[in-house]
Amino acid sequence: MRLFPALLFVAMAVPAWAQSPPATIAIKPDVLIAARQSAYAMSAGAFGGMKNSIKAGEDVKPWADVADEMAEWAGVIPSLFPPGTEKGHDTKAKPAVFSDPTGFAKAAGVYADAAKKLAVAAKANDRAAFAAAFKETAKACGACHKTYREKE
Repeated sequence: MRLFPALLFVAMAVPAWAQSPPATIAIKPDVLIAARQSAYAMSAGAFGGMKNSIKAGEDVKPWADVADEMAEWAGVIPSLFPPGTEKGHDTKAKPAVFSDPTGFAKAAGVYADAAKKLAVAAKANDRAAFAAAFKETAKACGACHKTYREKE
């Protein structure tokens, strides 16, 4: 009957835990902007490597984990643009990122969906499907940049 005390603890603790406010983490805007810029740079590097693999006719299976990470990254992109990060650290974010967060999140979702297809093709080592998904992912990335990112 040791289970009962544990269940009683959980029954009492979970409601209290669920009602407590979430912890907030203070991150300076310049630090957050630098972090998202670094992640974008890594994404660009991955695109370059993938493109080279496609051109060389190499196996694409080694890109599966990277494509999965790109999809995960795309899913969190909108959360990296909170109010207060509109300016600073040479951000290239257009005002539309902040004035149209729903559209921005939708564009990031299109990128995430395309990257998921890229990962599926890589896991199957299907070069043709990978090349097609790569084009779709690059197109989604570029479409978002066109609307939400200032040119270099």
